[in-house]
Amino acid sequence: MKDLHFSIDIDAPAARVWDCMFDPIAYRDWTRAFAEGSYYEGVWEAGRRLRFLDPQGFGMEAIVDDCQRHERLSLRLVGEIKDGRPVPDSPLHQQPARESYAFGPAPGGGTRLAVALQAWDDGFFTFLTDTWPVALQRLKALAESTH
Repeated sequence: MKDLHFSIDIDAPAARVWDCMFDPIAYRDWTRAFAEGSYYEGVWEAGRRLRFLDPQGFGMEAIVDDCQRHERLSLRLVGEIKDGRPVPDSPLHQQPARESYAFGPAPGGGTRLAVALQAWDDGFFTFLTDTWPVALQRLKALAESTH
């Protein structure tokens, strides 16, 4: 796996950025960069399980390792989902991938959102490299639109 890092400065308080990132309705908006109709099932709390899905039932399963509201959140991706069901031989069972989000002050004011994640060095790696910046721009537009 390879590490990827992205960051964006958003002219909004960390609480607003957090809410836009993890609110079920706003999540569907900014994550459409990954797949139209993306959504999640679960609760963003430490120790809880989440499922990230597209309308066809493809996605990932994760466990929230750390959640400090408005400050940071980290996930362990532990499985893949196909047709709404866990993939029994997913390589994530043996080697989970990690994602983390840190919400800190931006130099000019507002919030700097830093995203760190792991991805296999395959077509999915290129997809994430191309898509995360688009998703973050959409998240920025959402967070800055009503504060």
